Amino acid sequence: MESGNKEELELGQGVYHPSARPMKVLVDDKGVMYLCDKDIDPDKPLKEQACWTCDKVLFTRGG
Repeated sequence: MESGNKEELELGQGVYHPSARPMKVLVDDKGVMYLCDKDIDPDKPLKEQACWTCDKVLFTRGG
């Protein structure tokens, strides 16, 4: 079944998955990196805006 939602990504063979929301990485005044939604207020505490500290998020890097 095809999806008309442009916010979904076609994975193939008619399978769709919602696309990821826009994110950004910010660093607080103590040097801690946070992964945040794109539209958060960087002047307010990041943890209180549901940002994740990057030490709790596993990232891999190809290459």
